[in-house]
Amino acid sequence: MILDYIHIAFLMMRVKPVRSLLSLLGIFIGVFALVIILAIHEGARKSLDDLYRTEGARIFIVMPAYDETTMRMGTLSPDDFPRLSSAPGILSVLPRMNAELEARSSGGVLKAQVMGIDSAFIPVYRVPVKAGRIFLDEEVAHNQPVCLLTDRGKEKLFPLTAAVGQSVDIQGTAYQVTGVVHWDTEISQRVFVGGDVDLLIPYTALLQRRESANSMGMGMIPMLEVRSLPSARAADVTKEIQDVLSHGDPARSKLYNVESLEDYIQGSKEGNERTLRSLLAIAAVSLLVGAIGIANVMLMSVTERTREIGVRKALGARRIDILLQFLVEASVLTFSGGVFAIMAGVGGIAILPTFVHQTFQLIVPPLSVAWCLLLTLLIGLLAGAYPASRAASLSPAEALRYE
Repeated sequence: MILDYIHIAFLMMRVKPVRSLLSLLGIFIGVFALVIILAIHEGARKSLDDLYRTEGARIFIVMPAYDETTMRMGTLSPDDFPRLSSAPGILSVLPRMNAELEARSSGGVLKAQVMGIDSAFIPVYRVPVKAGRIFLDEEVAHNQPVCLLTDRGKEKLFPLTAAVGQSVDIQGTAYQVTGVVHWDTEISQRVFVGGDVDLLIPYTALLQRRESANSMGMGMIPMLEVRSLPSARAADVTKEIQDVLSHGDPARSKLYNVESLEDYIQGSKEGNERTLRSLLAIAAVSLLVGAIGIANVMLMSVTERTREIGVRKALGARRIDILLQFLVEASVLTFSGGVFAIMAGVGGIAILPTFVHQTFQLIVPPLSVAWCLLLTLLIGLLAGAYPASRAASLSPAEALRYE
C-alpha cells in the first residue's frame, strides 16, 4: 500500500512539475546549506587534527606569566632544562628562541630569521626534508656549527647551486649546511612561529649568544617546549612542570603558564562548534520556510482533490488510508528535495578545488548525510500532518458535492 502511495506521489509531481519544483526549492536550499556547513565543519576538524598532529610526543608550551597579586614576572633559564628533563614522563625540553641574524654565502646576503631547534624537532613536527639530513644528537649537544635551510633561505643564499655541503657565514661563524627542509605557513602555524623562517641551527648556538643579548634582542628565553611521553596524562605532566618551575611553592606556580597542545586544539574545536551551531540555526530557518511551503502546497492539493477524496471514501477508503496518502506525498516531496540537495552539495564539493583554492579539504560525513535524509522525511511528516488530517476528516457527502 505504501508503495502505491509513493507511486501516486511521483505521478502528482509529474502532473504539476512547476509547482512541485517550487515547493521543493525551500527544502533544497536548506538541505544544501546543511550539507555545505557540515562539510566545512568536518573538513576544519580533520584539518585541525592533521595540522597539529605530532609524532611520538605530547607537546606542552611553557611561557612566563605575570602575577598581579605579587607583581612578579616568571623567568625561564637554562638551569630549568635539566630539572624539567629529569621529571617523570618528560622526554625532552627545547627552548624556543628566534633571532634575526645576518647570513652570508657565495650566492648572497640575507637578514635571516633564525630558529634554534634540537635533533627531534624535524621528525616530531613532521617538517619535510627535501635534501640532505637533519641534525644529529651529538651536533646539538656539542654546539656544532651546522644548519638547515628552508625553501626561502635556500633561494636567497644558494639560488643557482645545491646548498647541502656548502658553508654559510652567520655573524662571523661558518655553518655547514646539512640539509634543506620545506617550510610554509602551515608549518609555521603547527610549530607556533609567527612568521617565516630562513635558517634552523642547534638551539645551543642561540643559548651561547645570550651573553650579547643587548645587540641581538635575546636577553631572556620567551618560551619552552616540553615534550612528554604520548601515554602520559596531560594533567599530570602540567602539574609536574608547574611544580618543577615553582620549586614546589604554590605561590610561584602563577608565574608560569603551561598549555598542552591538546588544550589548544580543544579550544579551537570548541570555537568551531560554536560557529557550527550558529550556521545550523541559519539552515534551520531555511528548512522552516521550506516546510511552510510544503504545507501550503499540500493544502492546495487537498482542496483541488476534494471530490477525489469523496469518491474514495464512498468506495470504502478509511480515514487512515487518506491520512497516509497525503503524509506519504508530503514526505516524498521533501525527501526528493533533500536527495537533490545532497547530490548537488556533494557534486559541488567534488569540483570546487578545480575553480577555487581551498585552505582545507571539505569532507561530507556519511552519517550526517543519512541524518539529513531522515530530517527531510520528518519535515515532510510534520508539514503534511495538518493537510493530511484535514483531508481525512472530510465528509464523503460534502466532498462529493464540492465544485
